[in-house]
Amino acid sequence: MPKDDEGGGFSGKRNKSWREIDAQRGKSKYHSRQDDPAQQRIERSASYSRYKIAADSLFKGGELPEGLAKTFDPEGKRKAQREAMLQLREMDRKTWVQGVLDYLEKYPELPEDPYFLDSLLDHPRERVVGQALGRLEALNDEGKLKMKLPKSLDERLKSIELTSMDPELQTRARTLRGQLWP
Repeated sequence: MPKDDEGGGFSGKRNKSWREIDAQRGKSKYHSRQDDPAQQRIERSASYSRYKIAADSLFKGGELPEGLAKTFDPEGKRKAQREAMLQLREMDRKTWVQGVLDYLEKYPELPEDPYFLDSLLDHPRERVVGQALGRLEALNDEGKLKMKLPKSLDERLKSIELTSMDPELQTRARTLRGQLWP
C-alpha cells in the first residue's frame, strides 16, 4: 500500500514537522513563567523584591528583617555572629589567627558558610582546622555542600593531606576531597 505524501494517513490531515510542533509550544500561554506578563508584574513589584531579600537572608544567614529578628533572634546573637565573621575577613594574617580563636571561644557552633569554613582550614592550629573540617563533613553529609563550593577548597584540602602532622586529619581531608571531586 503506497503512503500518501500529502496526507497524514487515513484522516487526510497533514502531519506537522518537529519544527512546527516546537514553534507551537513556544507560543503556548502556559509554556513559561517568563512569558507571562502577570508573573513578570508580580516579580517586578517592590513587595516581591522585599520578600525575596528577606527569604534569602533567612536561609543564607544574612541579616533578618525587623519582624523576623524579634521572633527568631531576640537577643541579636545571629547579627553579632555575622558581624564578627565579617570583621575576621578584614583582618591581617597575624590578628586573624588570634581573632579566629576569640571567635570560636565566643561562638563555638560554626556557621553553614562554606567560604568561612574554607578560610578556617588555613589556620595554623590543627584543632581549628579539625573543627572546620568536621563542619564541612557534616554539611557534605547533609547534602548542603555541593551547591556552593569555594574554588580554593580543593587546594586547601590537598594542603592538609600533604602538610598536616595529624594522620587522622590527613585521612579526613582526603576522604572529603574524594567525595566532593570524585
